Amino acid sequence: MSSGSRRAMRGIALPALLAAGLGAALLALDAQGQQQAIIKQSGMTFEPPTVSVRPGQSVTFVNDDPFGHNVYSLTPGGEFDIGLQAPGESSIVPFARAGTFDVRCRIHPKMRAQVVVR
Repeated sequence: MSSGSRRAMRGIALPALLAAGLGAALLALDAQGQQQAIIKQSGMTFEPPTVSVRPGQSVTFVNDDPFGHNVYSLTPGGEFDIGLQAPGESSIVPFARAGTFDVRCRIHPKMRAQVVVR
């Protein structure tokens, strides 16, 4: 392999590794040691806007904004409402069954996310 090809491969590999590392940073372990996803509320957006988990796993919603949020879902079979979440608070929401669950903020209706359970 030429040195130019090796440099091109490194140019592809490094961003891929960084992206994988960032994705892993948005995962945590719940009390049972199972992997769970984290969705942060920051700048009046959900970050990341979509996460995937397995049935029975949880998603932690973390308020990184300097003001409150009220995260909820009205998707049938996955309804929840965490109530007013103050700055710096986190809330864990379990997802028992497969499906795609739309997540919103009652205070900031333009905030949208999805939890995909499969």
